[in-house]
Amino acid sequence: MHSNLFLRTISAVILAPLVLASIWFGKSVYEIYSIPLYTILLASFGAGLAWEWSIMFDKKLSANTVIMALFACLVAFLTEGNPEFALWMSLLGMTIVYWKTNGRLAYSLGTLYICLPILSLGYIYYINDGVSREIVLWLFFVVWATDIGGYVVGKTVKGPKLAPKISAKKTWSGLAGAILFAMSVAYVFALYLKAYNYLSPESGVTFEQVKFVLVTSAGVLAVVSQIGDFFESYIKRRLNLKDSSNLIPGHGGLFDRVDGLLFASVATALIIAWFNDGGMLF
Repeated sequence: MHSNLFLRTISAVILAPLVLASIWFGKSVYEIYSIPLYTILLASFGAGLAWEWSIMFDKKLSANTVIMALFACLVAFLTEGNPEFALWMSLLGMTIVYWKTNGRLAYSLGTLYICLPILSLGYIYYINDGVSREIVLWLFFVVWATDIGGYVVGKTVKGPKLAPKISAKKTWSGLAGAILFAMSVAYVFALYLKAYNYLSPESGVTFEQVKFVLVTSAGVLAVVSQIGDFFESYIKRRLNLKDSSNLIPGHGGLFDRVDGLLFASVATALIIAWFNDGGMLF
């Protein structure tokens, strides 16, 4: 128990700063062969998920693993300049994998399960030169707060199970805690944007409007993130797996760490696209 907690802590201490640094500095400060660091992060993320998906389903790597990984990387590279084309590439990748696996729909849908969040995270980040970087950080903080709030409150308060047939540990109190923590973090983030003058007076958007959108959206994303968690739990239950892999010491696999983010990122991209015909709110 203590050993696992130590491993989880060390892994989080190492990985979280790397992810945050890639987001904060990844647009223009650090580039490798003119490719933004953030894009490299997304491509690596997609390739890792493709590897894990194959291990989960087939316990081995194959040509399909390579195809999924290549399309995940392609989507990451294309999203900055042409997100619409990246979407079509996601669908093409799924079609090719479906054909290569002789109609294994569940396996081939993994291509969309991986590529759509990568497309969404890239779309949010590269949509404009305003606060897109900060919105990605807000998204990560909201998802992390959701996980922490659900765990802390669920463990403390306990109570009725949320969906025991899918996840034996999730409770209604944990869901309430997840929403509360997520909205609280979003409120603090809105204060941060105001304090550092991220709100442009020319936009005509007030702090109260920004606060309302960020806090309300965080509450919605907390629920969406929990749905993503349940979805991954359902997949593992069907495949008779405890963890998606043992890639991250103390945490399991990539899917185990980002299951909520996968769903929440797509929802966030849709929210942004809905505002101002694809523009940012402020």
